Amino acid sequence: MYQVQQSKNQSLLYVVLICLATGARWSEAESLTSLNCVNGGFQFVDTKNGSTRYVPVNDDLFNMVTAYKRFDSCYSAFRSAFERCNFTVPKGQLAHILRHTFASHFIMNGGNIRTLQTILGHSSLQMTMRYTHLAPDYMNQAKDLNPLQSGKIMESLLTGIKKPVDKNT
Repeated sequence: MYQVQQSKNQSLLYVVLICLATGARWSEAESLTSLNCVNGGFQFVDTKNGSTRYVPVNDDLFNMVTAYKRFDSCYSAFRSAFERCNFTVPKGQLAHILRHTFASHFIMNGGNIRTLQTILGHSSLQMTMRYTHLAPDYMNQAKDLNPLQSGKIMESLLTGIKKPVDKNT
């Protein structure tokens, strides 16, 4: 973030923050206008699949972006800031690195895969499923979120069940 903050392009920090907070594609974030800042979130209208999607954001970011009038083109400034960090990414991946960062952290922090699909605007769940490996415990939700987990049902059931007798003793 230091290199982003050092950029002479005043739009860069805003666009980077929008991408990290929403998973927006670079072009979606860069084309955001004050008209698309509504109800504490950002409405992306010029999306890859042609549909409109809304992503809520925290109040500080919303107020900061709403106060900024219009973003200038800043992708080349992003590329320069990235190169100054001496990071490397596979060819063609730089444009999506912030989107992937958002999605990865969303899943690692316990986010729902279906919600992520909606946020990212993926038309198929298959496209979003590539992030599930980052949440190796996601299947534990079957154990943790089932109706027996509250303990009361199981407790009442178990009190009336006789324990099996070990026939070997």
